[in-house]
Amino acid sequence: MFWRALACALVLLGSAPLLAHPAQAASFAGPRVLVQFAPGITPDLRDAAIRSVGGAVDAVIPALGVTRVALPAGAGERAAIETLEGQAGVASVEADAPMRLDLTPNDPLYSTDPYVGLGQWGIRTAGVDRAWDVVRGSPGIVVATIDTGVDPQHPDLLGALLPGVSFLSATSPGCVTQANDDNSHGTHVAGIIGANGNNTVGIAGVAFGVRILPIKALDCTGSGTTSDVSQAIVYAADHGARIINISLGSPQASATLQSAVSYARNKNVLVVAAAGNCGVTNPQCGFVNQVDYPAAYPGVLAVGATQPDDTRASFSTQASYVAIAAPGYRVVSTTPTYATYLSGHGGTVSYGVFSGTSQASPFVAGVAALVLSKEPNLTPDQVTDRLRSTAVDLGTPGVDTSFGAGRVDAYRAVTGSSVVPAPGGDIRATYDTSGVPAAVATGLPFTANVKVNATGTSPLGASFQLGYSWLDPVTRAVVLAGTPTALGTDVRAGTSLVKTLTITAPPLAGVFLLRFDLAPLGGVPLSLQGSAPADVIVNVSAGYGATYSPAAVGASLVAGAQSTLSVSVKNTGIRTWAAGGISPVHLSYHWLATDRSVVVWNGARGSLAQDVAPGATAVVVLPLVPPSTTGTYLLRLDLVEEGVTWFSGQGVATSDIPYAITNGISASFTLGSVPTILPGGRVALPVTVKNDGIVAWGAGGTNPVHAALHLYDGLGNTVSWDGARTVLASDVQPGATVALSLVVDAPLRPGIYRARPDLVQEGVAWFGALGSPTAAYTLVAVLPDYRGTLSSGPLTVSRANPVAQVTVTNTSSALWTAAGVAPVQLSVHWLDAQGTMLLWDGPRTKLARDFGPGETATVAVALGAIPPGAAFATIDLISEGVTWFGAGAARPVVLTP
Repeated sequence: MFWRALACALVLLGSAPLLAHPAQAASFAGPRVLVQFAPGITPDLRDAAIRSVGGAVDAVIPALGVTRVALPAGAGERAAIETLEGQAGVASVEADAPMRLDLTPNDPLYSTDPYVGLGQWGIRTAGVDRAWDVVRGSPGIVVATIDTGVDPQHPDLLGALLPGVSFLSATSPGCVTQANDDNSHGTHVAGIIGANGNNTVGIAGVAFGVRILPIKALDCTGSGTTSDVSQAIVYAADHGARIINISLGSPQASATLQSAVSYARNKNVLVVAAAGNCGVTNPQCGFVNQVDYPAAYPGVLAVGATQPDDTRASFSTQASYVAIAAPGYRVVSTTPTYATYLSGHGGTVSYGVFSGTSQASPFVAGVAALVLSKEPNLTPDQVTDRLRSTAVDLGTPGVDTSFGAGRVDAYRAVTGSSVVPAPGGDIRATYDTSGVPAAVATGLPFTANVKVNATGTSPLGASFQLGYSWLDPVTRAVVLAGTPTALGTDVRAGTSLVKTLTITAPPLAGVFLLRFDLAPLGGVPLSLQGSAPADVIVNVSAGYGATYSPAAVGASLVAGAQSTLSVSVKNTGIRTWAAGGISPVHLSYHWLATDRSVVVWNGARGSLAQDVAPGATAVVVLPLVPPSTTGTYLLRLDLVEEGVTWFSGQGVATSDIPYAITNGISASFTLGSVPTILPGGRVALPVTVKNDGIVAWGAGGTNPVHAALHLYDGLGNTVSWDGARTVLASDVQPGATVALSLVVDAPLRPGIYRARPDLVQEGVAWFGALGSPTAAYTLVAVLPDYRGTLSSGPLTVSRANPVAQVTVTNTSSALWTAAGVAPVQLSVHWLDAQGTMLLWDGPRTKLARDFGPGETATVAVALGAIPPGAAFATIDLISEGVTWFGAGAARPVVLTP
């Protein structure tokens, strides 16, 4: 459509004049479209087509057979085009858009915006505006967005969206299941890809003109599940998507999600994903540069984020899987025209500015859509190679963890070609790679002999560079690019030259493709001139290998007391272990806590008696120094090449031995469970305690041993340390067991808490502080479920004995407790005949016992002194000091003496 419109403009400038027709009335002040009718169309059919949109002929270009049709004021341009395309005798329709060689859209937020003043800076930085002079988005290219949905009525997305679907199987509280965007993120992503361009509204999408398939897999808070996202990927692949944008991620790998990605790739779909926002400390990241899936999966084009000055956005994750980068800082795009979750938390409606790799990913998806709009037969691998090979190299020269291959350049991508004609003749080459080793060690240099054969009609000049790069075998993404070497001498057509290269292996183990390619100095590689590169499969490994066979050991050690451990170690690698020299191999260990966190890293060393060749075994006596703090630990056996590496760091499996480190005071707990309770309630937790130490626990005396609970919130913060004490009925001897009932006092704040039992020798110390294991805990659910029912109907009340028999039923999911800081009680409100409150806080009636969900009982409720004029009584439940249940209704009262 673009080129047809451009040709039309050229005719206007230097060919036949427009033949004007009288369509100048104000009623035809709407947009104009260019219509090409089929040859031989009758005047009646032509007039019927024009009437179908209420238009009038504005002008004709006879040489091109194009009619310019003016539409009524207020008419929708896209709707008119679609209507005309459906009319008999219409060959083609397009918008009569202003043409210019260096397109700058007339969308008002393109040059600036009211939020940060940058406008669509990424469009300009990445050459998208220049790319629009070559190609616009084709409606035949479908880009799926798996996100929070899209606002289908947004004026800047009208006509760009296919019907949306939702795969939400569950939602967060406050969210509903629907296909539309109730967060804002999904509409923002969709706008970056395909918001209508040059339409005097809002912004211009990178690939405006393509069709967007919005798939909702996240709820209003931006949360979702692996299964929902996986189903969304499969749906997109099955429903015509050429590109899938996934601006979401999880730190947890999933076989289901990876299978979904593979399914899409196998259906010729390009999968683009945000690399992650863990480049700096972030509450949502476990650690800096945390891996994000699906971005880290093979076959996914992972996108990092850049800033206006072409530096890495600080939040953008740095990782080896980052394939390319794109603008992702303060990006202006569409947001829903109605209130959403984010607009209720400081966001804006209609348009807004977001930052993140979530914004960089759809930018790349949009550029990929432009490439496919121009060359629709390209495969996902070819599109990926095009984007990466034409990217602007940033940061460290070559591929790096911040930008991957570089910042995407749309103009270079759409003007690039899978095959570039070779200048000055037919320059071709083949390669004999039989001299390249099939297995090498990580990070170490090695030599490779490559025979270069000049197979074209032109020679290979001495300045030609023989380069190499390490590629991911699945995605063909460049992992590490090497320094090229000049041939040094001309290679005539039909002759060969053997070059010996010194190549550095990747620092990580794995199977890689080692690719060799020639390029003229400063020129285009031969692989882009129709001469295939040479790929060699190389297994990169550390060369280290070991197994450990420790002698039989006891289950415990005494804190700080040194001992020894005999270990048989076998060399299962390909390197000899040196017993001496500057980097000898020693046996050592690490002490780990039960959560696998390191307590002691550099353990004592055990020496080898002599060098250990591959396949040989040695016995090492290892000195052990246990941690000084009691508890349960793992002793992790590990070999170390001093000053070089720990074997575990090279992927060699360690061997773990559990030990109990004790000081003679130890207890273990077997816990029961507690029901869900109301805030401020009190309940008993059954606990069985065993004395695992060597000292008896005294039940009496100056420093008796008592049991209590520590209470923690879901983040591990201490809510209550000094719980109510439970006394021992008698002394507890070593090895003996005692059953106790510990008091749980629920906090006033609802939530899920952990109750952790502990023993305390009063006036001395808590057992946990002395190293006794305290890992056992039970969950305490504190739920503000204040539901109940009370009997209703008229009350007959004696003034002499104001008591009412009330049937009470616990209809909540929480236990009503009769004790605690907020016990559940009954009380009464008195009202007069007009419903005016006479007395709010009547006397309290305590529950005789705890009431579980579903339990019913009749309670005699003391009503107290009856105020003068009382006509109604409302009997209600109250969680003392917290809230009234509001369960009771006003009951008419008949007073008797």
